[in-house]
This record gives sequence, structure tokens and C-alpha cells, in this order.
Amino acid sequence: MSYYNTTEETGSELAESHAKAKTQEKKILLCFHDQGNPLSASVICEMLNDAYPITSIRRALTDLTNEGSLEKTEKKVMGRYGKREHQWQLRTDKNNQFNLFKK
Repeated sequence: MSYYNTTEETGSELAESHAKAKTQEKKILLCFHDQGNPLSASVICEMLNDAYPITSIRRALTDLTNEGSLEKTEKKVMGRYGKREHQWQLRTDKNNQFNLFKK
């Protein structure tokens, strides 16, 4: 699920919110494809010029992990708020090939 409708949106407003969340997820995946190495939420936020709140970046990382596009690593780096945060990476299959064409 890309957008969690906690404010009970309906109709075109809800459709627009779903579309924006999907666009955000696509941009996040592009960050991973462009960099080719693990990234944290803070780094992604910076890469996207703070266009999205860090909480939305974290939501997208969780959703992309749950759908199988990303995997959370055990590596942690210092985040923008002075706390260590996990890094994520593109999920790999048994042959260590990137799942580039996963929906």
C-alpha cells in the first residue's frame, strides 16, 4: 500500500494522494539504481532535495521492502537528526542479480 488514508480522503483527492505516493516510491527506487549502493532515509531525503518529509521516505522504504523491491541491511549510519539509522539496498535474488524489472 503506497498511501495510508488516515484522513479519510475520497474521490479525486484520494486518487491524487495515491498517485503522489507511487511517484515518490519510483523516485526512491531511482536513487538506489543511480547510486548502486545501500542508502539511508536521510541520504535519500538529501538526494531528493528535501522534496518529501523524512517520515514519508521511511514509509516508502518500508512499503518497498514489503513488496520485495528493497531489503533492509544491518548497516547503520548517522542520520540527519543525530541518530543512527539503517540502510536499505535493492533486493537481490539467489544469483545476486538485481530485481530491476519488478513491479
